[in-house]
Amino acid sequence: MKLLILHNQLWTQYKSVIFQGIYEDFEKSSDELLVLQSSICERSRLNIIDFNLSNFNYTYPYVLLNETSLEDSNPLRTTLLWIKFIFKFKPDVINLTGYAEIGTIVVLVLAKVLGIRTLMTNESIHSDRLHSFSLIQLIYNAYKNVLISLTDGFLSYGLKSNDYLYRLGVKKRQIHSYLNTFDRSKFHLYSNSTYSNNVPYILFVGRLSEEKNIESLINLGRLFKNDNFNCQIKIVGDGSQLEFFKKIVFKEKLPLVLEGAKKWDQLGPIYESATAFILPSLNETWGMVANEALEYGLPVICSSACGCADDLIINGFNGLVIDEFKFTPDSPNVTYFRIKDYIASLLLNDSLIDLNKKISSIYDESKLIKEFVGAFRCVN
Repeated sequence: MKLLILHNQLWTQYKSVIFQGIYEDFEKSSDELLVLQSSICERSRLNIIDFNLSNFNYTYPYVLLNETSLEDSNPLRTTLLWIKFIFKFKPDVINLTGYAEIGTIVVLVLAKVLGIRTLMTNESIHSDRLHSFSLIQLIYNAYKNVLISLTDGFLSYGLKSNDYLYRLGVKKRQIHSYLNTFDRSKFHLYSNSTYSNNVPYILFVGRLSEEKNIESLINLGRLFKNDNFNCQIKIVGDGSQLEFFKKIVFKEKLPLVLEGAKKWDQLGPIYESATAFILPSLNETWGMVANEALEYGLPVICSSACGCADDLIINGFNGLVIDEFKFTPDSPNVTYFRIKDYIASLLLNDSLIDLNKKISSIYDESKLIKEFVGAFRCVN
């Protein structure tokens, strides 16, 4: 079997370990793999401190089609290169890792004509915020229905990803359901620094962008201050609003610490020293940082808009699932007291640590790789 994977970004630690695992499995047989990377990474990530092509130590065969950011890549050029490599590599199976690129429909039609089997990876989940009724949404759904009709099978990340496909009319037999994972072994290998903190804290790791709902954490900090609650909120990440939030925290003397960006190999000790992890996103296809948090035994407080909610994170079992992160600084609500009481209970009892580490082991990258390889061979 010859497998061609069409992926949008080279610099993705979460996906690279999967591609590497597929390649190492294929090396044991006569199977071949080629990954076409459309760009280096998203524009917002070009300046992240982890980014360094010379540091890309994965050995799976890939071709970088555009040495630019995803947004600056020419979609027509990318499509033409996809077509070129389809004829040059002559794959038996094509895995499209999304459907946003305009060339997706071209590849699917060409694959049908050439008798090439196709699998599409879906990470989207339904969101009332993003999928409200509108003419544009109807047109977009009609387009996705065409793509689905041309696709032989789907790789789906979790229950909410499955639900999204069902809403679009995908049959259950077409869906290969998988866990979502990250490079657990490398995360531990790299996390060899130390980190100390005198005040208990809940942790957020991610970009400071609108959909991450950082403003809710600022308001949560205001409520902690008003209540004299002995717990900080530590925010690790970068974004255009970082300096703006720093000014608010400094001016109001809030119990928040904005650490800025950190290298991946510095995150382990920061996770390990935290009391809990918090992910208040307005829209999150999964939230791989929740996997990282569970790897260090942390309970996770996340919004129901996260793909990992009610899947990796079970409300009241190994974390809290919150319908909506909305806090009014001058008037605490039920959501605030749920979070505050939960954190207070964690400070008295850390019994969830071992449980969450066991759950994390279920989401091991080797299991996902094995199931991916099985799906590719099955559809072939």
